[in-house]
Amino acid sequence: MALLDDIRNFLARHSVESSSVLVAVSGGVDSTAMLHALSELETEFELELSVAHLDHDIREEASAENAEFVRNMAEKLGLQSTVEKRPVSRVLEEESKSLEEAARDVRYSFLTETARAKDIELVALGHNKNDQAETILMHLIRGAGLRGLAGMKEKTGRYIRPLLHTPRKEIKNYLEARGIEYRYDETNQDITFTRNRIRHELIPKLEENYNPRIIDNIVRLGDLAGDARDFIEGRVNKASEEIRVQEGAGGVCFRRKKLLEFHPYIQRTTIRRFMKEAKGNLEDLTFSHVEKVLDKLREEPASTRLDLPGITFSLDRNKACFGKDLPAGTPPSFYFEIEPGEVMEIEEVDLKISLETKTLDAERNLDDFYSDRLIEAVDWRKVEQPIAVRNRQEGDRFVPLGMNGEKKLKDFFIDLKVPLKERDRIPLVCDRKGIIWVVGFRIDDRYKVDEATNEILTMRAREI
Repeated sequence: MALLDDIRNFLARHSVESSSVLVAVSGGVDSTAMLHALSELETEFELELSVAHLDHDIREEASAENAEFVRNMAEKLGLQSTVEKRPVSRVLEEESKSLEEAARDVRYSFLTETARAKDIELVALGHNKNDQAETILMHLIRGAGLRGLAGMKEKTGRYIRPLLHTPRKEIKNYLEARGIEYRYDETNQDITFTRNRIRHELIPKLEENYNPRIIDNIVRLGDLAGDARDFIEGRVNKASEEIRVQEGAGGVCFRRKKLLEFHPYIQRTTIRRFMKEAKGNLEDLTFSHVEKVLDKLREEPASTRLDLPGITFSLDRNKACFGKDLPAGTPPSFYFEIEPGEVMEIEEVDLKISLETKTLDAERNLDDFYSDRLIEAVDWRKVEQPIAVRNRQEGDRFVPLGMNGEKKLKDFFIDLKVPLKERDRIPLVCDRKGIIWVVGFRIDDRYKVDEATNEILTMRAREI
């Protein structure tokens, strides 16, 4: 039997064995077939099955009958069942969502809570191959990118879809061959729902007038898009970490110019990721919002602030941030690691920093360093790598040259009457232990050259 082989292959492919599985059963064709097939394979794969059914209270008497049908079916199969009623109407009243969206949210909340409460590893959903094609078409009609074209995944976290590559026809054949009863859901015929119009109107026309194998072709497109999505996800993971800088208050910040070095698709996908990370979701954030952010990132001068749905975008020179509560005029933040022999351009403050190590000459002549406030030298053996150039952080302290004890960097700037708006633009050369040099002002006394110094680290700052 094709369906049984499909599920057997799925379980082997995803190493679903010796696992507890909560089977979501509505009582309809797909979930009923899935439950019986998993029950047939329960011993072979050492599965521990249980059943979950949610009564949305949409169809009143029919809903109650469905719940009783599922409860009885689970009992006949010797399985424990969890049956609950959670009216969708309450969600519809509280949130501006369609009936489809509200029912889906309530259902997933119920399944997740049930699985957690019973310490069940996986939740099986009854989506089939036709559902996948309908989902991809629905995404395409609404305006989808690669993620939408990929459709549903066979496995997402604890959720599995064993029937995702099984046609609806094979599912019905399985039930008929075994004489298994199932419930008929009248709402599946209601063409006021977008999915039902696609199922009963669009796909039949495509099959009749264009290609009788359109379902197979759409699902194949989804598989290819899914492979591409997974590949790109890996690239985005790497890109997002490369460009990320220390986060501002409640925000996610990144380096603008580094992002613009990537391929445009990576740029868009990375921006979407940072938006989601900062906001918690992508609700109401569309392709046009991503493009608007990209346009601002490409503009010169690079400085702007955009209010997007539920989130704010801030750009100041090379630092860009997404956040819910970003203060106006967020100061530029930067952090770059640097090694001796390198020259680092700090675009945020229009300076370039260079480091070099060399042996101290016999005369121990340091006059050049004393005469130029943008050149300093310290004892190289006292430095603990990695070395970084950054701007100030809350709680920064150092021992100004000539002093015995630590001083708050904030107090150091106050004593020297450094204007508040300039303090975030002053680079700090630091090592693993702390501040080595407040550029243009003072080194830390603990790094100074002394009688035992043989090798020095020279640090130079110059305008770009």
